[in-house]
Amino acid sequence: MTDKSNPYYIAYIREKKARAEIEQMLEDYTRQVYEKNVLLEQQIEQIKNQQQSLIQQEKLALLGSLAAGVAHEINNPLAFVISNVTTLNSYIADLLRVIRKDQLTDPDKHNIEFIIEDLPELISDTDQGFFRIKDIVKNLLFFARTDTEQITEIVLCNAIEMAVKLLGPKLKNIHIKQELSQVSNVQFNTGEINQVLVNILINAIQACEASNTDDPIITIKLAQDNDKIKLNIIDNGCGMTSEVKQRMFDAFYTTKPIGTGTGIGMSIVLQILQQQKAQIEVQSEVGKGTDVQITFNAV
Repeated sequence: MTDKSNPYYIAYIREKKARAEIEQMLEDYTRQVYEKNVLLEQQIEQIKNQQQSLIQQEKLALLGSLAAGVAHEINNPLAFVISNVTTLNSYIADLLRVIRKDQLTDPDKHNIEFIIEDLPELISDTDQGFFRIKDIVKNLLFFARTDTEQITEIVLCNAIEMAVKLLGPKLKNIHIKQELSQVSNVQFNTGEINQVLVNILINAIQACEASNTDDPIITIKLAQDNDKIKLNIIDNGCGMTSEVKQRMFDAFYTTKPIGTGTGIGMSIVLQILQQQKAQIEVQSEVGKGTDVQITFNAV
């Protein structure tokens, strides 16, 4: 009798085969559990990021609401202060005419001459200061629009101008070159177009600052090709590696130092543009700069 006909051998082979099948089933089950755990961890992390993104967007919306409130509060006293200064300027002009007639007989002639020369300049500087504050408040109100549900026709040239004015203090050492053609309006939310432009411009500013170039330039181009409107924001800053470029739209991914960026700005930009059926493309090269192109649909 051979081993193959031996019942003990047959039972051994059957048990060995069953044990191998059970081990294979256990291995398959363990692998499936591991893969599901990995997927679950990824989904949990994604949910956490989405929650943080929603919290951040809520904070931005609240900040916009607060900014709008503060701007309105400033606007009210500012209006009557400007009006009063204008009236005061008229009164001072009348007073100066009277003073000029009497100054020849006044023993304190030199002081009066100084006052006559200095007053108009003081009033002019005050006027310029108040109107500068008025412009800042106007830009802040434009940026802080909180009508997030309302889609309106946007004049892109005006939106670009407002964004550049709002970032004026950050652009003191950077040359802004604008090549803006007359284009059709676009359907967009006012507050969201402001977020898009400001986020991209801030990135361009920081790229220029990081490059330490002697002649930092940000070029803004706007042109229309049939029913497509193309906006390009080009900087000659530090540029990006291919890895950074691939991850630039990931939520909370940032290459900036702690305290200078949350890594959420471009993620929000992408979300907004996708919601409004607009496209964004980025070309960048380390040491040469970045070109961000947004394509809108004309109204």
